[in-house]
Amino acid sequence: MSLRKHLNRLRDCDITEEYQCLNTLQQTEWRINTKVLEVVRQLWSNGAEIGKLPPRDDLPLPPYPFDNKKEELTEDEKVAFRNWSRKRSHIYSENNRSVSKRIQVERTLQIAEQYSRYDRFYYVWQNDFRSRKYAGSTFLSPQSADWSKSLLEFSYALPINSWDDARWLCIHGANLFGNDKVTLDERERWAWDYAEMWVHRIVSNPYDCLVWTEADKPFQFLGWCYEMAGLLKHGWGYETRFPVSADGSCNGLQHLSAILRDERGGLATNLIPAELPQDIYTQVAEQAKATMQKDDNPLAKLCLEFGIDRKLAKRPVMIVPYSGTRHACRQYIVEAMQDKIKEGTPNPFGDDLFEASAFISKHIWSSIEDVITSARKVMDYVKDVADVYAQHNKHMEWVTPTGWLVLQQYHDLEKKRIKTHINGNTVSLSFPKEIENKVNKQRTGLGSSPNFIHSLDAAAMTKTINRCAEQNIEDFAMVHDSYGTHSPLMPKMSEILREEFVNMYEEHDVLTELRDHAIKTIGTEDIPLPPSKGNLDLRNVLKSDYFFA
Repeated sequence: MSLRKHLNRLRDCDITEEYQCLNTLQQTEWRINTKVLEVVRQLWSNGAEIGKLPPRDDLPLPPYPFDNKKEELTEDEKVAFRNWSRKRSHIYSENNRSVSKRIQVERTLQIAEQYSRYDRFYYVWQNDFRSRKYAGSTFLSPQSADWSKSLLEFSYALPINSWDDARWLCIHGANLFGNDKVTLDERERWAWDYAEMWVHRIVSNPYDCLVWTEADKPFQFLGWCYEMAGLLKHGWGYETRFPVSADGSCNGLQHLSAILRDERGGLATNLIPAELPQDIYTQVAEQAKATMQKDDNPLAKLCLEFGIDRKLAKRPVMIVPYSGTRHACRQYIVEAMQDKIKEGTPNPFGDDLFEASAFISKHIWSSIEDVITSARKVMDYVKDVADVYAQHNKHMEWVTPTGWLVLQQYHDLEKKRIKTHINGNTVSLSFPKEIENKVNKQRTGLGSSPNFIHSLDAAAMTKTINRCAEQNIEDFAMVHDSYGTHSPLMPKMSEILREEFVNMYEEHDVLTELRDHAIKTIGTEDIPLPPSKGNLDLRNVLKSDYFFA
């Protein structure tokens, strides 16, 4: 189906909620946080590698370590040569990646400096094909990296007149620092204690007092320090422009657990009230450690000594709702292992982490299956429906709870070859070309589950934003599974986002609706029935402090 035909079909759908949401987001007024901008520019100009700022210069490539040629190397020297070649290749790839990051930093800072002359500016917001919301900006954006996001604040200010008004500013500061595994009250107390001890010293000289760089999100945390310094100086009545937010607990798995009313998954992802926030990444890591302790493989002891923690488990768990593979799991574990080694963890594996990462990924992958069984059931069912679409050579589609028609278009590809002449030489080139009338079965199956879950988290955000606007919340800092506004308004937003999540799944049996739409679209009743549901009471979400925190 052509894009024009799909747009015509969308015009026939009632997507009033989606239009309303985008228009609301576009009304948020932003301005540049000039204090943070000054620090970021100074650090970047001096080549400081703080947070995710890339290095200003390429890493040096290791020189060739031998006097003789490659063909003349001994067997031992060949082993050393392979290690040298692997290390050189890794550094070369890192340097290539750094080039684009450097361009991004410099261009973002240029835009921020240009926009710092204005009291307010706006973003154009748009939907992708799943209705996920994106600010239409290539560089400076409220959905960008920590150092870029830290350059933005709301243009409109709200007064902080009480402890309650300041509560979410404090919680957000603790979250930015990484102190987010404790209760909300403990986070609030931590923020006041931290502010009393460090904030004035940090804001008076952020270049010498670098305690803020220890935060998980250092540049946003620096912005928080400036905001807390203002509050401490002026007291109640201080007008805040700082965006604060609450994040979902592995939001994709929250949706998967809600769909099948899975009690174990709901407990692991904070759909059920608890005294402390449940951390599914730690649960998976602990499960992996338990199975590894029973493994006779000699690698098990080395891996346990190295440390199987939430950092290793986090990215693999996060990709499960989005059809993550064992291969992707191993890649993320390698990256986490490299980060741990850079931070000082002794490396018992040598330069080659492949075997160890494969061993760890096997245990983490099986542990994920143990902790969140319902997630796999939903994903398998959505893929089964996708397979029926592909068998009938039709692109998969469904309608979200906001009325948005999702069309997943994955065509088969063929290689198109052309010959051309460059500098007098004949050059053969090949590039992929879509076969318009043929659906790619593999890509349809792989894309179905992640796109389905993305469309549901987008629908939940749409409904939340529209309800918030009705309750006079006007400024939004939204990133898919992170909902933000001014600190005094966060209690109301927190209440609304819970209500809208519950309402959406009480009013919509999304798997049955997926099946019904498939029957109508494909023209066959031969669509599998959805899996049975568990006994999770979704209304527990309304009482769960850590559902979004």
